[in-house]
Amino acid sequence: MGVFGKLFGNKQNEDKLEDDKYIETIIESSDDEPLGVSSSNVMYAGYNELGGYYYLQTFIIGSLKTKTKEGAKLVIEGDNYTLELNSDMPELESDPAHPLKGYVTKIDFEIEKTAVEKLKKSTIKQITLSIKKKEVVFSVYIKE
Repeated sequence: MGVFGKLFGNKQNEDKLEDDKYIETIIESSDDEPLGVSSSNVMYAGYNELGGYYYLQTFIIGSLKTKTKEGAKLVIEGDNYTLELNSDMPELESDPAHPLKGYVTKIDFEIEKTAVEKLKKSTIKQITLSIKKKEVVFSVYIKE
């Protein structure tokens, strides 16, 4: 830490602490365990089957705010596999999440039944969400 950092505090460390508290607040406000966390977002996920089609339903809660008609892409990297999933709908929009001072973005991704069976939290290494020109990288959430 430089002289100015010692005298005036380190803004970068303060931001990191604030982000950690924000993530903690999101996780504590839910009964469910998240799939992944990024620096300022939490991803919850679940599977659903409708008429023989399978969907990975995701909820991203945090600072991600988007509105697009181009859809989204989710890349799940795991032990010996990489899955690239496309959103089932091209139109996506984030909604305000009160009182968290953030947003909720719900995105459903089409997924094959065989891929659903392959996905286990313990084998996932990284999850990357791409919307427009934004990329959010999630690491798997491990409960402390």
